[in-house]
Amino acid sequence: MKNVLVVVTVIMILGLAIAPISAEVAWINSANTVIVLPTTKIVNGTPLHIGEDAISGSRLGAFLVLQGITIGKYTSVASVPVEYHSVLIPDENQVYLLNEEDMPDVGINVSDQPVGDAVVVQVNFSRVGFNLTRGSVEFLDRSVEVTFNENTTPLNVSEDYKIVSTTVDGKDTMFLYSHEVADSKLTSLGDSITVGGWKLKPLDININASKMLVELTYPSGIIKTKAMARGRYYIMYMTANGEEDFEEYDSYPVSRLSELFEAGADKVFLFFPTDFFIGVSGSKTVIYGHEYYEKVGRYQDGDIYSGQWVWDIDPEHGLYTLYLHVGGENFPRVFVAPGRSLSIPTGWNLSIVPSFARNDQGDIVGVSGYRFVRRVSVTRQVSITAPKVQATEDVYSFIINDTQLTALPSDKNVIIVGGWVSNGAWALLERVYGKDVVESIKREILRNGYVVKNLPNPNNSRYRVIILAGRTHVETGKAVEEFMAGP
Repeated sequence: MKNVLVVVTVIMILGLAIAPISAEVAWINSANTVIVLPTTKIVNGTPLHIGEDAISGSRLGAFLVLQGITIGKYTSVASVPVEYHSVLIPDENQVYLLNEEDMPDVGINVSDQPVGDAVVVQVNFSRVGFNLTRGSVEFLDRSVEVTFNENTTPLNVSEDYKIVSTTVDGKDTMFLYSHEVADSKLTSLGDSITVGGWKLKPLDININASKMLVELTYPSGIIKTKAMARGRYYIMYMTANGEEDFEEYDSYPVSRLSELFEAGADKVFLFFPTDFFIGVSGSKTVIYGHEYYEKVGRYQDGDIYSGQWVWDIDPEHGLYTLYLHVGGENFPRVFVAPGRSLSIPTGWNLSIVPSFARNDQGDIVGVSGYRFVRRVSVTRQVSITAPKVQATEDVYSFIINDTQLTALPSDKNVIIVGGWVSNGAWALLERVYGKDVVESIKREILRNGYVVKNLPNPNNSRYRVIILAGRTHVETGKAVEEFMAGP
């Protein structure tokens, strides 16, 4: 029997390769189905056509293998590395400002002035030169500078941040604050508002007077009772020394906020009630807004941002410059050899690449110029049409005989080939579905010649039990053909 199955399956796979697949049975394939063939050889002294049933079954097996090979459209995301180059910039001891004409794909808003959303990328070529002994380019102190304003600093603070420049103990300083703003928030009597370590719990609300009494818990755990009114502004803050305080204002306290930021306050919480009302359920409710600032960093003149890139802060004009610093024990000389580049540490993947001049022997003799290069990964969604395989290579793993089927599996479809005389699996059908159901199917076979019966699998409704049976092997073959052809 196995030899017959192997030979016939190969033949049938080749024959079915060009056959269409019915949508009605497309979900059934060799990976999720078992085929049950009959094994009884003689009944009442009459030989049965088991070989012919095996041929029908193996044809069906080949069909199910092909069912698991489909053509589909598959979508994935692909990232491709891309380099953008500027024109070649000559070294003529000039101060050069990167611009979009020389590098249209610079990827940032560059300008000759750091205003709005623009930054200035500057190279002082009088401080860049070729070192013949090393065969490399040397960048001297402040040869490269990048100047920002408050809107364009490269610092990864948060989506909403605030930068304040000031002078502390005679040294130019910038403070970085994360910034959170909320408007038209609601809370009811007895509920709490928690922001940045402060907790406000309304104890009583006077709707007519538009006032409320709150229990205020400070980040340190101190609890105080405060009165708050509509239209007033309340500042709660923690200084750089950890001191906590509470202040009240008639209007938005812009000057006081600036003072706190310039003093380097660690936390600043501004709270302002905008209205009071009684809700549908009768609860007293306050509508409020708030702003919260938390210091997340501090830099001063000469502080290192990354590697040998340090800060120069200009509080008077609100400007911040990162420059390449060379000199002293911690800031060694900077050389860029062939094949290397000088990276600008801003998250733009922007670097300066020297273009070296060579003599006829290939020796480096100087520099012909410089290019700005930006290296990025371009991500695109890619769709392809390709085969999808859900198939079982070994036919024996899903074509079994009726003696091997002792119960209906809960993770497979079951296809029973042949009638009750030859296929012992019908005894299992009778135990599962009852004698009346099975007798009804038998009568249908005797009346019509064969059946293609699709029954639910009681062990798992996702799978089916399919009966392909006829009065003779020829009619069983017709049932198999009809199943494969679909309606």
